[in-house]
Amino acid sequence: MQAILLIPENGAQFHLGERELDDTSDIIHADTLFSALANIYELALSGADTLINVMKAGKLRFSSGFYATHYNGKPLFFLPKPPFEYSKVDSRKKLKKVRYLSIGVWKKVMEHFDYEKQESCSLDLLKLPSIGGEFVYTDEELAGVDEQLDNKVFRSIQTVPKVKVHTTDQDDCLYHETTVQFAPIRLEKGHISGAFYVLFEHTLDADEFQEFMAAMRIMADEGVGGQRSSGRGQFASIQLVDVDLPSCSNPVLYLGLSLISPASDEEFHKGLRDYEIMLRGGGSLGKMGIVEEHRRQARFVREGALLCKNIQGRFVDVSPKKNGTNLRNGFNFAIPIGLQV
Repeated sequence: MQAILLIPENGAQFHLGERELDDTSDIIHADTLFSALANIYELALSGADTLINVMKAGKLRFSSGFYATHYNGKPLFFLPKPPFEYSKVDSRKKLKKVRYLSIGVWKKVMEHFDYEKQESCSLDLLKLPSIGGEFVYTDEELAGVDEQLDNKVFRSIQTVPKVKVHTTDQDDCLYHETTVQFAPIRLEKGHISGAFYVLFEHTLDADEFQEFMAAMRIMADEGVGGQRSSGRGQFASIQLVDVDLPSCSNPVLYLGLSLISPASDEEFHKGLRDYEIMLRGGGSLGKMGIVEEHRRQARFVREGALLCKNIQGRFVDVSPKKNGTNLRNGFNFAIPIGLQV
């Protein structure tokens, strides 16, 4: 499967707001990516309708932006931990801290998954090495790293106090801003740096794919998320890479890697098995000179959901007047869980 690696500068910060400035998402949600790309299509390329139409036609699907690391020029990709019952784990507290699994660990999870009950995995994640206790990997994936990484991080969540300067009102002028910040892990033999990556599948023709990649490159310069005027959200470069995800025969479940808005009641009741709901939308449209307008709110299934089948999903209209001028991406992007071929 192909992916776009989004490589930030050392020390880069991203405000991927959930609701307020003092809150941030840990990943780049697929609807945030879509909004950024749609704006670029509209302002610099062939128009936002081009992107909307290829996605409605099923010619393009992409995941949310998850984490990758670089060590000696080799990327290592992480997926969200599936909500299985890990029966051999002794410390539930430490297991809860584990949030992401490398591709190598993902393969081991599928080898140890109980395909009869489809609920538990006998793999003890805590016996595997980790970065900061959150990112679990195999020894082979970071071969050559002799140091313990359990207490080291390549990204952190930072909250700092800020003061509003463009206001004459002294009340509530102090606020806090939370960002995701990248910083390399310094080792005796090199360093481990962090990045985001986005998986995608497409049947675009050559011109359509060239335009999609152009939009990605522009997005890297323009930035993604909030507070971009302050230098947040920008990337140093992007790379088109291959990700060695295992192929499965007769998938029994799917792991959702994007926000999902089921397209029908049938997709919701028959497609979803284990999931969390999150609220999106509600932000100001920033209209100047008129009464301020806000996007409507909508509920989405969060990344990491278990699906019984690979449902489609849909766009969600969050425009104030329900006229389709502001859409959020709720199309499903999932990978299969099954016996490896």
